[in-house]
Amino acid sequence: MKKFILILIAAFFVVTATAQNVNCYRVYLHDKTNTPYSIDQPEQFLSQRCLDKRARYNIPVIEEDLPVHPAYLHEIGQASPQLRVLAVSRWLNTVVVCCPDTICMGYVRNLPFVDSVKAVGYYDNFVTPPTISHSSVSSNNNYGSDTLFYGSSYGQVALHNGHLLHAEGFHGEGMLIAMLDAGWFGFNTCSMLSNVYENGQIWGTYNFIPGMDDVYTNHSHGTSCASIILSSIYGGNDTLVGTAPAANMVFIRTEDPLTEQPLEEDFWVAGAELADSLGADVITASLGYTQFDDSTFVFDYSSCDGHTSVASIAATKAAHKGMVVCVAAGNEGSNEWHKLSRPGDAEDILCVGAINVDSIPASFTGCGPSYDGRVKPDVASCGWDTYMVSTSMFTGDNDSLYVYTYISTGSGTSCATPNLAGLATCLWQALPQLTSLEVMQIIREAAHQYNAPDTLMGYGIPNIYQAWLDHRTDAVHELSVAHYIGYPNPCGDQLLISNPLCREVSLTIFDLSGRVVYAESGFSAESLKSISTGNWPSGIYLVRVQERAGGSELLKIVRQ
Repeated sequence: MKKFILILIAAFFVVTATAQNVNCYRVYLHDKTNTPYSIDQPEQFLSQRCLDKRARYNIPVIEEDLPVHPAYLHEIGQASPQLRVLAVSRWLNTVVVCCPDTICMGYVRNLPFVDSVKAVGYYDNFVTPPTISHSSVSSNNNYGSDTLFYGSSYGQVALHNGHLLHAEGFHGEGMLIAMLDAGWFGFNTCSMLSNVYENGQIWGTYNFIPGMDDVYTNHSHGTSCASIILSSIYGGNDTLVGTAPAANMVFIRTEDPLTEQPLEEDFWVAGAELADSLGADVITASLGYTQFDDSTFVFDYSSCDGHTSVASIAATKAAHKGMVVCVAAGNEGSNEWHKLSRPGDAEDILCVGAINVDSIPASFTGCGPSYDGRVKPDVASCGWDTYMVSTSMFTGDNDSLYVYTYISTGSGTSCATPNLAGLATCLWQALPQLTSLEVMQIIREAAHQYNAPDTLMGYGIPNIYQAWLDHRTDAVHELSVAHYIGYPNPCGDQLLISNPLCREVSLTIFDLSGRVVYAESGFSAESLKSISTGNWPSGIYLVRVQERAGGSELLKIVRQ
């Protein structure tokens, strides 16, 4: 398999122009007086799923949930026939417009309902405003837990004991994840991921970037991130199972893969508000902002205080409106910036740093704390040599273009964030009595260094299974022995036996004639045992895992 470094979108792009003529502005509005919308009729602007969730968790619909006053939008639009509205925020009561005529922007500044205007970027081409497209929703998800073998992804799931939570029947069924990213090139044509469409798990797509109506073009960063969560791929050595393989997802493009400008933080805000209106349970965003292509927009680390960036403000609001918000810490740890990126600095969210399956922090992970001294990142997950689906394009005969998808590894907090977000989704599915803020807090408390956080992993590596055990409300749970896994299955020259709770066990492996082909009579507390099978004939083998405490389990393994 190929390896590549998957980094935050901000670092992908070569700066092609600086100090361009600014023509995009964030317009701050004064009020929502006399709006035709009412908090007594929220069904006019929020979906029923959103309203049901708000009611379930006693989250009121308030004035900031009301859409921007349509009369104000109309009046701003009258400033110039060249003016285009790029993004609107009901939470912040702002409108981002592109208008090349600075005289007309003077007119906008002087409107009685406008508080202020701030330059946020430059665009030189426009298209018809994007529209949302929903795929059909299916209630018949055919995901089967009895076929749950993790293959390459075992380590990144078991790092948090997520496989144990999966074994309890929680794979994300009925949950909705909103992914904010730059594009999902190849996702809709990849045969390895076709089951998510067959199961009706992709509930819709939306784009906020001018000129990029189709989210399945322009960039594949989202494809890799989504595969870390949704994969249910079974094929020998190409087996890959995600952290919430039965969850539903909506793709929201908020990132322009061709440039890096402050207005992309406004697109992030718009994406978070869309996620709320759709009734999303979780937001996962492997995007981060530090500095921008145009040197006239200067930001330093003091901007990472949770209150300077509009995206950071919106991330906190999203958490308080009933969503678990997972944001990448950024990949600036080895460069001059060094610290985390926005909106990972937001309050009451999960900012995710990167480690490998051996719990070693990645050198590139953005460091905390936030500028105002809060613990950041909040937690850490596998973002170093993380398994995922990758996409590349090549030219064949007659200059035909082909898309090639394959399982590979990548590194970056971009990978760590969806890995953790999927497991957070399953945890909330398992603990529906908790609010989004409570779910995020018990994830922090379940991390291995909660009482001694640091600047690389924050509170540390959450034990998602233990978080469930500690907070479930039904009968006291007895730990079963049905948690040992042999993989890959079928195996080649190497067999791995997982022991995620590090219990003292001995191993005996038989062929079908009863002949012992491997035995470890002593007791081992290793979390992962590697056994060479190169000399074994092809066939079926039985693995007996015997616990010193008395429990045992029998596994069936196929040697190819």
